[in-house]
Amino acid sequence: MWVPIGGRYFAASVVIVDLKNFFLFYLPLNFIPFVALVLATAFERKKTIKILLMGLILTIAFNLLIIYLQLLFFSYQDQLLYTYAIGRIAFPFLLWLTFAYDTIFVSAHSNFNV
Repeated sequence: MWVPIGGRYFAASVVIVDLKNFFLFYLPLNFIPFVALVLATAFERKKTIKILLMGLILTIAFNLLIIYLQLLFFSYQDQLLYTYAIGRIAFPFLLWLTFAYDTIFVSAHSNFNV
């Protein structure tokens, strides 16, 4: 996955939070995998659009929360960097799993009971 300023981000331990970094790194890092997972799931078109819009809003809120926590605990930022990274990696999958639970698990369970 190509993220425009990813090389600069991974080269530094701390990235300045500004508008450019937010829209070119923080947001795509979570939203692109979420979009791919949603589009790969067999949803109805209206439900897909609704999930993508809700996912975008939740992704923005999640990233703003992470940025807020980074600023709030600035003196501990190096120690918390890995925790933030795990949260950012897991968030798109957990968000998709929340929206797709009925489609994936309920339909799979009903197929086994046939």
